[in-house]
Amino acid sequence: MEEEITLRELIEVLLKRKWLIFIITVSITLVAAVFSFFIVKPTYEASTTIAVTDVTPATGFFGSNTTVIFSDKDSGIPIFQSDTIEKDISLLLSSLLRYPDMSVDAFKEEVTNPVVLTNTIKQLKLDPKRYTLDNFKKQISVSVLNNTNLIQVTVKENDPQLAAEIANSIAQNFRNYVIERNTKQTDKLMQTLLKLIDLQNEKIRKAQEDLVNFLNNASNKLEIEQKQKELSLLKNTRDIMLEKYNMLELVKESDLGKQSILITSKALVPEKPVAPKKMLNVLIAFILGGQNS
Repeated sequence: MEEEITLRELIEVLLKRKWLIFIITVSITLVAAVFSFFIVKPTYEASTTIAVTDVTPATGFFGSNTTVIFSDKDSGIPIFQSDTIEKDISLLLSSLLRYPDMSVDAFKEEVTNPVVLTNTIKQLKLDPKRYTLDNFKKQISVSVLNNTNLIQVTVKENDPQLAAEIANSIAQNFRNYVIERNTKQTDKLMQTLLKLIDLQNEKIRKAQEDLVNFLNNASNKLEIEQKQKELSLLKNTRDIMLEKYNMLELVKESDLGKQSILITSKALVPEKPVAPKKMLNVLIAFILGGQNS
């Protein structure tokens, strides 16, 4: 027959052990208090906000149709016809000369790339042994605010002043990184275009020589007309390339990259820590101490 414990008996047992319960509860509570107030260093958060906009210009060329040269299968004489947009030389160049498409989420992932973090560590002269890239990255959280083009960078640190300095340094180094990347991309596109223009000028020179030879040899009018059209097409293509090169020069001179990244709010030195929750820790320890007794 199972023994039943009455409420009175339970109270009597608790009263007999009241001092033990009291000592255990107070001890656990004191340990939690000492740990929260004196041992654990407070953690502060500092946040900065960055507005990102992909303002890199479109690199498409004007016009949807271009005259394209094909060779006749029987005679081998060039035939000129208007081709569809798929074979348009402007679209071909557009696919070659492109800036990378950057969404807000893509920008977000770039905030903590190794270049930005390394420059921040060097700029603030942080201890490289403590602030390794992996450890440093764990102190930083990056988020997009409510489906906008605003990116918030939050840094956790034991020193409130340092937390704000790191957040602001990351934002500035990220901006510099994007500007430098866009500038390098523009320079690369300009160099590519210069090579294409040089090649096109060489083709024009040869086409002009061929035309002069045809004229000197009194060839038939059809062949002369074809050579003249070929030369005209080569010059038109070269002009498209020059137009594009001039546009890229304007892009570089206008510093569009600086407009794509704006620091909308700098991090302020936080006044209160976000951790530990001292009173909450003490309360939890008091409750657990009473239950375990």
